[in-house]
Amino acid sequence: MPAVILAAFAGVPVAALAQSSVTLYGELDAGLSYVNNVGGHSQYQLTTGTVDGSYWGLQGSEDLGGGARAIFRLERGLSVATGEGLNDHPMYVGIGTDKLGTVTFGRQYDSIHDYFQTFTLTGNNGGTAFAHLLDNDNANNSFLASNSVKYTSATFGGFSFGGLYAFSNQAGAFADNRAYSVGANYSAGSLNAGAAYLHNNGRGNTTSGAYDSLALPGSAANSVFTANVQQQNTFGVGMSYELGEFTLGGAFSRAINSGVTDADTGDLMPSLALNNYEINGIYKLTPAIVLAGMYVYTNGGGAHWHEGALQVDYLLSKRTDVYLESIYQRASSGAPAVINTNDPSSGRNQLMFSTGIRHRF
Repeated sequence: MPAVILAAFAGVPVAALAQSSVTLYGELDAGLSYVNNVGGHSQYQLTTGTVDGSYWGLQGSEDLGGGARAIFRLERGLSVATGEGLNDHPMYVGIGTDKLGTVTFGRQYDSIHDYFQTFTLTGNNGGTAFAHLLDNDNANNSFLASNSVKYTSATFGGFSFGGLYAFSNQAGAFADNRAYSVGANYSAGSLNAGAAYLHNNGRGNTTSGAYDSLALPGSAANSVFTANVQQQNTFGVGMSYELGEFTLGGAFSRAINSGVTDADTGDLMPSLALNNYEINGIYKLTPAIVLAGMYVYTNGGGAHWHEGALQVDYLLSKRTDVYLESIYQRASSGAPAVINTNDPSSGRNQLMFSTGIRHRF
């Protein structure tokens, strides 16, 4: 009734108001963490986004008739600890139908997110700190595709697919820092499977293309450097199966980086291909307690990394929960140990304990 009264005063037809919607939503995640070795020292810190990045958002739709609708999504990340705004969430506008799918334009998640991420624990209950080494396969959405157009299909008998193209926006350099990705998903009862591919040219060469520069393990011990990459190809396949209250998942990804230069010095660096093998499980112990764990083996560049993680999540209500998690990573000799969100260890090992609270609105 209040909406109808407001519409009458504003001179807006009630029928038109009923055909449109706008929702304000978001999430805040903050807590405390301990890391045993960051550059040779123990670290205690107030954290933000250890599981999920904090953000607020607006999304809405308008019925255009004939089964078509206009949609938009506008999100902005933030640090609860410092109040800093972060450009790590999507914003787009588009049009779609239930039968033909949806086309959107803006800064968006690529197909790794849409069709592969959910089979990893970083893309599910585990969150940010559970990402593969330096989030090399982008399963934790470290980079969103700017200047992109994306198509997402409807679902046909459990099968869906989609693709994205992100423009370089450079005159005379159409392929410099552009990206494209494709993916597909199949769901049938307790079984869910998906695959995705992401390609980028000249990543980090420009500030107005698809992606920013990325971090890679350095050639010297205990180092990580910021890199521009002339060719990047990432593949990911995953599967999960529900067994009552337990979900078993597995994922494999391979990120191939060639034509690598140090973004700070311009020095040519060796090409690097990283493989990630993950097995994970999520168990709903009670309606309020969820247990999750994973093991990941990553290799490439003559080095390898083992990583294991456990998480306990307790739901205080439908919108608020508290969590406790532990992540341990061990690198091969001469390689940096670096759990996602942390700086490198001075040795082969790094251990992190974290606890926090999340609230969704």
